[in-house]
Amino acid sequence: MNKLNDVKFEFGWLALKLLGKNLYSNVWSAISELVANGFDAGATNVYVYINCINKNKSTIEIIDDGSGMNRDGISTYVKVGFNKRVNAKKYNDGYLLMGRKGIGKLAALYLTDKYYLISKTTDTNSKWEMQFHENANDKEEKPFLRNIKDDIILDCSDIWGECKTGTTLRLENVDLTGLGEVAYAALARKLSNIFALDSMDNRKIHLCVRDKNNQKISFQVVQKEIAFKNMAFIEYKSNGRSKIIKEIKNAKDCIIRFPYPKLYGNQSYPHNIEISEFSPTKENIKIEGDDYFKTANGEKIKKRYSLNGWIGLHGTIDKEAAQKNDPLFSKDKFYNPIQLRLYVRNKLAIENFLNVINNTQAFVNYIEGEIHFDILDDDDLPDIATSNRQGLDEQDERILLLKNIVSNIVYHLISKRTALADKIKEKQKRLKEKQDDNAKKQFTREMDEELSNVKGLSEKSKQELSITLSNKIKGDVAPKNDYKLFISHSRADRPISDFIYYTLKDRGARDEEIFYTSKEDSVDQYDNKDALAKQIKDNILKDNVLLLYLTSNKYKQSEFCMFEGGAGWATRAIGDYISLTLTYDELPKFITNGKMEFVIEENKKILLSRKSYLFFIKMFNRIIDHLNAGRKINNDQEIVPFDNIEIPQDIELKRRNQKIEDYFDETIKELWNFYIVENLEKYMEERYPKQN
Repeated sequence: MNKLNDVKFEFGWLALKLLGKNLYSNVWSAISELVANGFDAGATNVYVYINCINKNKSTIEIIDDGSGMNRDGISTYVKVGFNKRVNAKKYNDGYLLMGRKGIGKLAALYLTDKYYLISKTTDTNSKWEMQFHENANDKEEKPFLRNIKDDIILDCSDIWGECKTGTTLRLENVDLTGLGEVAYAALARKLSNIFALDSMDNRKIHLCVRDKNNQKISFQVVQKEIAFKNMAFIEYKSNGRSKIIKEIKNAKDCIIRFPYPKLYGNQSYPHNIEISEFSPTKENIKIEGDDYFKTANGEKIKKRYSLNGWIGLHGTIDKEAAQKNDPLFSKDKFYNPIQLRLYVRNKLAIENFLNVINNTQAFVNYIEGEIHFDILDDDDLPDIATSNRQGLDEQDERILLLKNIVSNIVYHLISKRTALADKIKEKQKRLKEKQDDNAKKQFTREMDEELSNVKGLSEKSKQELSITLSNKIKGDVAPKNDYKLFISHSRADRPISDFIYYTLKDRGARDEEIFYTSKEDSVDQYDNKDALAKQIKDNILKDNVLLLYLTSNKYKQSEFCMFEGGAGWATRAIGDYISLTLTYDELPKFITNGKMEFVIEENKKILLSRKSYLFFIKMFNRIIDHLNAGRKINNDQEIVPFDNIEIPQDIELKRRNQKIEDYFDETIKELWNFYIVENLEKYMEERYPKQN
């Protein structure tokens, strides 16, 4: 063959740019490709630094402590499209190169038109600049890296200085507009999913996202966070290197809870997480084995294949419910954990293999997993990566083999979840019947109590009326089961309202049983007055809500407080609320009920005295009885009331050399001191400002 007559292909700047732009679909995929290059260069640590203070002109620095590149290495770096695994270095720990075709460096051109490259080996140090431009007047000019002598100012110069060898990329003017704070927060999770870090020995990715001028540069190690304790079933096979398998085994004794959707209260079905090794239900399906695969020239060669990793099925994908089982569960528009991630050589090959197996069963969208099938990128077999390097040829025989194996495992998991769902439904049905029966009995007890207060009606008539009304609620209609407490107060009186709220919480009351707008972990609901007014109205108008009024001059001056007070007074019988007031003059006249009310302050002093302590015990137990009425209906654990102990008279205490506080509940004393005594001086100063 006469090579003198051959004409070589050449490409210019535009072709280089088009390749970079079309190989990747998003910023994070491009960044991950540059991270992979660092690991392939022998790095133990790769640092990803993003300065997005000015989002449309962001800076990204990617630093690795790999072997670095001398002049020959740089010459290889600028080659686009070659088999980088030929004569590649073999790693003692069995690390397999992720890259194959020598095009990963183009990821930098997806992100920016300008970047700097700094590289150092044990005996060389060089700096380079890539500035994309197309010179219309010079058709012969080819893309190039420019060797420069000037210093390159790095934001992370300290990190780079600590690396004895390695490579740094500094990308400037990267456009990251359109990515909000949530997207950056999701980056760590995305990077942890793009790489199977748990199977990469001591290799680490360090991430720093800086979006404020006064923010210090601080790197965090990227770690996988999988909500295994929200999974009902998990199947796995270990490759002997994965650290995450230990986490799976640690979840074995955990209990996951399934909320009953048709029951009131806080009841849930407990289920021990079931963990087992991959177990296909069909005899002809094998997790590992030997098979013949076609090479690029069409011949068949025998190769060993093995499926490793894990596949789990979440108990719930509702974020709030899932986080009660496992706080690690996270799901938003930037990050969705419900995927079956396929890794090849520890790098993500297909983000969600569930789309490949095309399973349409119920519960398939509860599947999460991470599986490894390295035969898909074996050096002796054809490269089946798609043109954009973010997928695989789904018609390849190796993909079809994997599809058959995984389909069977997923079917097996969903079958177990379906059987569990039937058990939960049956248990819920029995509990619902009991709950409705309890609700009707509670309704009858409350109705009898109300009828006992009706004057001019004979006992016989009361009994007949009770039977008639009770019969009317038989059938499908059941009274409301949610018994709650509404604390109506002014934030100015928060030391007292906090004492009440946190005493009840310490006793066992739940957040959902108490409407209290000033609790420490609540959003400031006063910012939206219309929304707050609707919340107040909805809670007050519920029949089974007990109202507790804490009134003061500040209360009377607040339109919202008076709205609460008026709405409660208009919708409640006299005995359906509790009145606490700082002084009698600060109690709105329409709120007084003559039954359970108390004046807290005496002679400008607030003390936990015999009188106040006994009232608080009576008040707390009244509230506990109310909440327990709902819990009885729902077959839920009841709150233990406070002891009604008899406190000796003062003379008897003196004879015994005792103090009255010796008879007070220890928790009440502790919370009184913390919420009231420690804030009392400031509170009283605000109530009674000094006159100038």
